[in-house]
Amino acid sequence: MRKPHRAEAPRPSRRGAKAGRVAVLSTGTELLRGRSTDTNLASIARALETIGLEVSYHATAPDDLDRLVEEIRLASARAEIVILTGGLGPTEDDFTRRAAAEAYGRELVFRPSAWNAIRSRFRRFRIPMAAINRRQAFLPRGARILPNPNGSAPGFVVESAGRFFFALPGPPREMVPMLQRQVLPRLAAAIGGKPRFKLWEARVFGMPEGTVDEIVRHVVARRPGASYGLTVSGGTVNITLRVERGSPLPMVRALRRKLGLFLVGPKSLEETVGDLLLRRGKTIALAESCTGGLISHKLTNVAGISAALLEACVCYSNRSKISRLGVPAPTIRRHGAVSAEVAAAMAEGAARTAGADVGVAVTGIAGPSGGSKKKPVGLAWHAVHYRGRTRAERGVFPGDRMAIKERAAHFALDLVRRALSE
Repeated sequence: MRKPHRAEAPRPSRRGAKAGRVAVLSTGTELLRGRSTDTNLASIARALETIGLEVSYHATAPDDLDRLVEEIRLASARAEIVILTGGLGPTEDDFTRRAAAEAYGRELVFRPSAWNAIRSRFRRFRIPMAAINRRQAFLPRGARILPNPNGSAPGFVVESAGRFFFALPGPPREMVPMLQRQVLPRLAAAIGGKPRFKLWEARVFGMPEGTVDEIVRHVVARRPGASYGLTVSGGTVNITLRVERGSPLPMVRALRRKLGLFLVGPKSLEETVGDLLLRRGKTIALAESCTGGLISHKLTNVAGISAALLEACVCYSNRSKISRLGVPAPTIRRHGAVSAEVAAAMAEGAARTAGADVGVAVTGIAGPSGGSKKKPVGLAWHAVHYRGRTRAERGVFPGDRMAIKERAAHFALDLVRRALSE
């Protein structure tokens, strides 16, 4: 092992953690090659917002000791708080422990308590342990151990002069609980427990991004110290308001008035629909064609939805639409499978055959072939049957097959949301 170069260790800033700058480092050659997706940055950034901190710098380093040492030093010079994920495994290319020791001018020392925890985990799950796992018990001198309840790799934190370096495992199922239970409380205490800003988040569906931007910009412009950001996913516009002083509530009330029924709320469409069904004690049945079960997949991600979701059918063929849902064959011959009439009959059939309060259906052309001038690729008809009334709406969505399915599923969920909200 190379000896640490103490002269090259980053110098602590007098401003300490109160300055609140955060750098996030990811390590892993497979991340840079696109073989793995780094979701940790998003998880860390969103978690930090809850205590009023935000990421100011991010970098990804390969499994190379010199490069990782360089990135740790650079990040430590740019931020008072550094959070690194990955590289804590037992193999030859897991360099985080060595890199941190070298970057901060400390030697690696064996930690019996860490070794005991590692051995105990292997014994508990009756997994054979390799000799190389002992490497995971060597940590930079003076580092505090961060226990890992979901894996064998202990994390650690190096703290000096109000500055922090956190090393967390790469797998999200290990990283996220450690972040929530061990990192955030330490940082909240370090900055005085008071968020530096307040956030409000909401989703808008059915309104173009440009229109949403005009509305939000007009509201925010009247409030000093306020800013906002917009992102778009699956036809949903996500709004994030940030207020450095005071409360965001006056702006929130103004946005609710201006956005009206287009404003979904802070939760996803499926969570919002699930909450509405459960609060109102209503049941739902689904009949999907072009979405292939995507709507039901989204709804079954909502905890407790079993009390509301009775049935979901993928009626892809005309024969299935007729035999399973009772769609009249003449209706399909006259109007085509992708039509308002067929979508309405599907929704009514779903509610009737399942005995549900709400029936929802979608039928369309996801492409890349099968479209025509009259019925292009991306066309989908959606219908909701509720309280004896059936409402059908047309949507034409851009993108590839998956994008069209995603947007059609969101459109159907939004129809249910609107029906339940009226």
